[in-house]
Amino acid sequence: MAEEIKTQNSSDVDKGLVAMFIKMSPEQRLKANDNAIRAILELRNAYQRQKNSKCRPKRNN
Repeated sequence: MAEEIKTQNSSDVDKGLVAMFIKMSPEQRLKANDNAIRAILELRNAYQRQKNSKCRPKRNN
């Protein structure tokens, strides 16, 4: 067990994650990829909205 963790840390590869993706069908892999991209875009857009709202001065009517 300790050797497995040491090997995993030295190679920076999550072998469990690789095994999970190998077990998936090509369609499942594409869907997982699409979901990851969607999440990344949502996070990036939320960050941009937050960044833009901090930069804009608030108007007083």
